[in-house]
Amino acid sequence: SITVSVEHDREKGGFKWLDDPLFKEGNKTSIRMGYGRDLTTMVHGRIEELESGFFAGDAPTLTVSGYDVSCELRKKSGEKTFRNKSYGEIVREIADLGRLQATIDPTGRYEEVIRKKSDTSYYRFIKEVLAANLRYEFLIDREGKLIFVKPKDAEAEIVTLSWGKDLISFNPRMRLTDLVSEVEVRGHNPDDPKNPIIGRAPAGSETQQERGRKTGSRIAGEMCSHSKRVVTTRRPITRSQADALAASILNQASDTLLTGSGECIGIPQIKPLAAIRLENLGTRFSGKYYVVGSTHTIGENGYRTRFTVKRNAA
Repeated sequence: SITVSVEHDREKGGFKWLDDPLFKEGNKTSIRMGYGRDLTTMVHGRIEELESGFFAGDAPTLTVSGYDVSCELRKKSGEKTFRNKSYGEIVREIADLGRLQATIDPTGRYEEVIRKKSDTSYYRFIKEVLAANLRYEFLIDREGKLIFVKPKDAEAEIVTLSWGKDLISFNPRMRLTDLVSEVEVRGHNPDDPKNPIIGRAPAGSETQQERGRKTGSRIAGEMCSHSKRVVTTRRPITRSQADALAASILNQASDTLLTGSGECIGIPQIKPLAAIRLENLGTRFSGKYYVVGSTHTIGENGYRTRFTVKRNAA
């Protein structure tokens, strides 16, 4: 979204920018941000909305808004049934339908039949069903590529921010209510009905984001001896699938341990799938965090980046 002041054009008459073909609806747009000549592409998209304001005593404004290629995936479509396909194969098929380049990590096949409902967009289907089931990351990156990959939260931090210096504000929150100590996933074994398929994710088996920290599952185990979660609704068909689903559920639970939102000077590299380090916040809240989302703004206060983060250990 870009807002510009609309000045009266004395030479040509009318208003500058208001009817300029540069801001014609449907135009493809690329936005780059940064400092000087060191600019980073933030989004490739298309102009979808134009809004203006005329007020007595003030110069008119024109707000130009657009979306990246995920706009098409966000529209509701008819019901779709996928048979005998892995999650990765389903995402690939959807990417092909949208003519999108894609980076997709391999996945197992967890259900013989999986349906996308008619009132659900492909975007929501991938994000809330496929990605959520496996704790995979799903997004459309800045170049317009569909990304469906394993989390990168164990990778090195891209930047270190310190409160009182380049970190302007940070609001962390520790929450224990949704933690579990371990997860057990039970499925039906068609070859041996008396012995169900069981997958397990024990305490401490989460992705290790930072050494020297106690994971959410271990904290849950120390607080309560009845914090084990047994899942019977997922119906895995092999032991490896059951283990993978159990690990996904345990990781998702521990991801709720420590979350936060903050603001810093404008840093284009802060985006989802990146880890950052926050310092000068005390022992508990200082450390490595995984970026969930970011908003980059240039306005009256210059270039600022707002972000949301999570951490699965304390």
